[in-house]
Amino acid sequence: MVLLTLLGGCMVTSVWASNLMWVLLGVNWLFEGRWREKWQMARQSRLLQAFVALYLLYLVGMLWTDNIAHGWTILQVKLPLLVVPLVVLTSRPLVGRARRLVLAGYAATVLVVSVIATVRLVIIPDLPYRDAVPYISHIRFALNCCVVVYLLSLGNPGRLIRLRLLGKVACVLLVLWFLVFLAFIHSYTAFAILAVVSLVLLLARYRRWPLIVLWLLLAGVAAFLVGREAKAYYRLVPQATEPLSAYTAGGRPYDHYRDGIVENGNYINNYLCPDEMRAEWQRRSAVSYDSVGDDGYSLQPTLVRYLNALGLTKDSVGVHSLTDAQVADIERGVANPVYLSHNPLRKMVYVMLFEREYYVHTHAVRGFTMLQRFELWRATFQVIADHRWIGAGTGDVDAELHTRLRAMQSSLADTQKRSHNQYLSLLAAFGVLGFSFLLFMFLRPLSASRTPLSAFLLAWLLTVLISFLTEDTLDTLAGILFCTYFLAFRSPSCTNTIPSATESE
Repeated sequence: MVLLTLLGGCMVTSVWASNLMWVLLGVNWLFEGRWREKWQMARQSRLLQAFVALYLLYLVGMLWTDNIAHGWTILQVKLPLLVVPLVVLTSRPLVGRARRLVLAGYAATVLVVSVIATVRLVIIPDLPYRDAVPYISHIRFALNCCVVVYLLSLGNPGRLIRLRLLGKVACVLLVLWFLVFLAFIHSYTAFAILAVVSLVLLLARYRRWPLIVLWLLLAGVAAFLVGREAKAYYRLVPQATEPLSAYTAGGRPYDHYRDGIVENGNYINNYLCPDEMRAEWQRRSAVSYDSVGDDGYSLQPTLVRYLNALGLTKDSVGVHSLTDAQVADIERGVANPVYLSHNPLRKMVYVMLFEREYYVHTHAVRGFTMLQRFELWRATFQVIADHRWIGAGTGDVDAELHTRLRAMQSSLADTQKRSHNQYLSLLAAFGVLGFSFLLFMFLRPLSASRTPLSAFLLAWLLTVLISFLTEDTLDTLAGILFCTYFLAFRSPSCTNTIPSATESE
């Protein structure tokens, strides 16, 4: 119980400590004995057999991989995928007070980290939202936030405290806190997961029409708010609707590219006069017009987008109209004043729409989260097509992926990017045959289970499966632990999927 509590806290705070905890968990399992009981549990647990099959498939995939060194690195990274299920599925499941204490410790740690991340966003100027969580990826942390929302919202084991009125109010406030926090770190995936999971639970478990109607109303309100922000993004300012002027106020010719890229209701690449912008900018700022920021982006396009967002012309008049505070924003790399807004929904919508606009007109994906995924998925499909039946092998998927990206002349070639889809990664590594085998092994325990999953475990399982659509969840320690840690909170009454036991250790 102590090691599980520590592991739950460490998996959202420290990679090094997480590695130490799962190793200690395995060592403790070796020294505690009870080998006959553990062997019986292992024989009965089809879920454990599925995890063993997954790791064995990574081992077998080494037989036809060319990059042996990278393959061994992958096997080391995946080792917790074998050890943690082996320990928790051959140990008696946590019940009662022990279960509540471990989950409470985990939830409290996630809450504290979310507060730390929020404070960092407030006090550190221009901190990218991706770096707000200092310990693990903000994407992995968002998944843990979703789980805490389930714990606070659902029944046992989600009921961490004996709820009276004050406790219920506290849970509602904490759920609201996590929802606002997820908006601040731009976790679109987390909101999509929460929406899908809540709908599935309502339809599959609770089936209460008032709650379903409430869900539909909330979904409608969310759609209305998003639609309102999108409408505001595309509502053209007067400058964009008037006939294009040929010359600046200073008599120099404008460049009008007429490429149709819209941001904040204005066409970015119209009303451009680089010479005037350069001269006026050098009078307003000590930062060079040709400088490149720490984030790798040039100042010039940042200045153009900022002027465009304000509805100003991109010339000496536009630059002269900027306040000192706005000049400082541009120097820090802020390309749109909306990005400094305290309205997280507006910021999320404007970022997504700009990415869409830029991709539609230029087909560029570098630096754009979702668009990069589409490019990576296209390349991964090509790897799968070339290694249809048994895959590229354990160690060759990344090399094969970037070979395809180079052939596509993609800006993502030779970066550290992976497939960003766990299903596609498994297909690329092991082919149709290996993936079908894994699908059979993991569906087998679910189909044979005599006891349905609790609402909490069903919500967690759906979260894992949905996360696989946009992330290589099993390629990081935080992701592997997220996919295995909560097996310790299975129901003691399950017999086929999960061996039965009556008391926790």
